[in-house]
Amino acid sequence: MCVNKLKEIKFYSTSLLILIFLLVTFLKINAQTERETRAVWVATNFRLDWPPPTFDQEKQKQTLVDIFDDIKSKNLNTVFFQAGINGTVLFKSSFDPFSPYITGEVDKEGTYDPLQFAVEQAHKRGLEIHAWINCIKCFSGTELSILNNPNHISKRKPEWVIEDVRDGQKSYWLDPGLPEVREYLSDMIAEMVEKYDVDGVHLDFLRYPGKNFEDEFSYNVHGAGLSRDEFRRKNITDLVELINKKIKAVKHFVKLGVAPIGIFKNENGISGWEGYSEVYQDSREWLKRGLVDYVAPQIYWGFDDNPRFGLVAKEWTENSFGRSIVLGIGAYKPNVKSEMDAMIQYSRSINAAGVAFFRYQNIKDVEFNSFQYKTYPAAMSWLDGIYPDSPTELNFKKSETNKNLFSLSWNFQKMKSQSDSVSYFALYSLPNSNSELLPDYLFDVIPADRTSLTLAIDRPRRVNYYYTLKSVSKLWNESIESSNVIEIKFPELNTLAQLDDILAKPVLIKDQSGNSNILLNSKEKEKIEIYGTKGNENEIILSENILPGKNILSLGKNLSGYQLLKINFRLSNREVELKL
Repeated sequence: MCVNKLKEIKFYSTSLLILIFLLVTFLKINAQTERETRAVWVATNFRLDWPPPTFDQEKQKQTLVDIFDDIKSKNLNTVFFQAGINGTVLFKSSFDPFSPYITGEVDKEGTYDPLQFAVEQAHKRGLEIHAWINCIKCFSGTELSILNNPNHISKRKPEWVIEDVRDGQKSYWLDPGLPEVREYLSDMIAEMVEKYDVDGVHLDFLRYPGKNFEDEFSYNVHGAGLSRDEFRRKNITDLVELINKKIKAVKHFVKLGVAPIGIFKNENGISGWEGYSEVYQDSREWLKRGLVDYVAPQIYWGFDDNPRFGLVAKEWTENSFGRSIVLGIGAYKPNVKSEMDAMIQYSRSINAAGVAFFRYQNIKDVEFNSFQYKTYPAAMSWLDGIYPDSPTELNFKKSETNKNLFSLSWNFQKMKSQSDSVSYFALYSLPNSNSELLPDYLFDVIPADRTSLTLAIDRPRRVNYYYTLKSVSKLWNESIESSNVIEIKFPELNTLAQLDDILAKPVLIKDQSGNSNILLNSKEKEKIEIYGTKGNENEIILSENILPGKNILSLGKNLSGYQLLKINFRLSNREVELKL
């Protein structure tokens, strides 16, 4: 009997441990992630995402501004901006001709520098930007004005370029087996890094087109006794190493990333077109040797596809060798698009560094439920970096003409170090003056060239707003301390706000003008939806993101005809009813 009792106690203890583990895992997945990369590819090849089909350069610039505004509004934080395409570039280069997408002519620059403009606009919005470069594939498609331009690499160095035909489609590839090709590509990228304030370099088409590739000359000259497969893998790895060495010598804090094809090897239940033997990407070697800071494998399948997204993603994260794995998601596929929020949650559960969506137009209409709050890109501890001093003397001033408009200003002693200087200020909106600075409270990211900000609270929903600032380095290291906390008051809301002091649930009231308002107290950020019920029908009245503290929501609608209101708290998955 004693033995049975011990077995029973052991069983319940084990069950309790499992339950605690599952609960911790659930909370970890669904809580605000402190840092994660949330990236999107912005494709310029064939004008897929940008620029629009116009040579009006002001319209081009405005379209990019709109794209970056939208990316910021979705709470993404990283842009892979395609700057090297089809043997042309969207920046000033002494190596490759300028793209015709800006002026209509190959190698003719416009009135603005696209990459410089993109960097400025990204940083203005607190977005990290990586220059996305198509490496070894130097031409495909039907834009023959590019291929036939005398400055195209295929015309300047025809001995470097190999024509490849697959499935009736012709393309042109540099031969990475030639040392001079690797020098050319690495020098072109290093020059770009030196000239532009990019946060990273993102390499694509860093591979062979396939097994059948006419590289007999380079193999016979440089093979050095290796098998053809070993020779090709070494060439790609040597190119990665050379690019890494050169850009880190220029700016050691610039991140180097690669987008390999989705499958590394056909093993562990995974099968398909594999990187290692089909296109000679030994990406695990790059990770193991620290030649890259991150990889963004193109895992463009759904959970129920073959291969399965979950299985492939987990294989990558389990073989990261301490570097960042950003899961590439094929948003262009309908079945994948419908699963994207689940993929984000899954990426967190397997400790991926984040996700990247291919491509912007495919997520333009998407609202990410998993990105309710802002966050910084994933940390890369091996890049080190400074922890800057904090801003001081945060002040505010009310506008004399608009009672809901405020100017914030602060002081900061600029640092002289160029290696990892202060790039941003992080503005936090707190529920109380003594609140802990949680990631949930990050309100905005402000470029470091500004020490003031105009803040509009058009529809104040709280009596007291509390703000504080931290300084942030280029590698997203925050100052240890924050500035002083300032309080902005809306005294005219005091009467309304006091009404819910003794109430534990939302309350509906009408103000002196007869407008309907809902008052509710929240301990955390929430997304709520308010429905009015008429008979068996529910009609959406309001959808809002609310902040911690007392919230006053103006419904702006005549409620006659409704029997009750339903308040749906999306993030905490609960519902409250208010009878009318």
